[in-house]
Amino acid sequence: MRANDSLITTLSTVFTVEGDLTGDGVTLLAEWLWPHVLTGPPDTLVDLALATTIDAAGLDLLVAAHAYTAHRHIPLRLVNAAPRVHRMLRAAGVSALPARSPRDEFATTATTPAPRQHAVAVMA
Repeated sequence: MRANDSLITTLSTVFTVEGDLTGDGVTLLAEWLWPHVLTGPPDTLVDLALATTIDAAGLDLLVAAHAYTAHRHIPLRLVNAAPRVHRMLRAAGVSALPARSPRDEFATTATTPAPRQHAVAVMA
């Protein structure tokens, strides 16, 4: 069996969450994130800069993704978490970088649109 090196990528994939990470937003992120993570990507980033709130389902999704990727040694970084979201993730045992971390090379410092309520946009 021979590996097709044209399918191997070394680019990071960024998922940007906007608005509430609740209900349909969690479903949408899960539909994009899990198939990507299950392929064993070289680097995945979930940008939470525009995430206004997170519910138990959203927290469960991020905790499960964090646990899976840690077990498989797949880089998954959660970045730009607002202080409230950052505290929730830390309490759940998930490492995340707070907003505007100097260690985060992917931090979104460009102008961003105002967060929309009850909406999640996932971009890959």
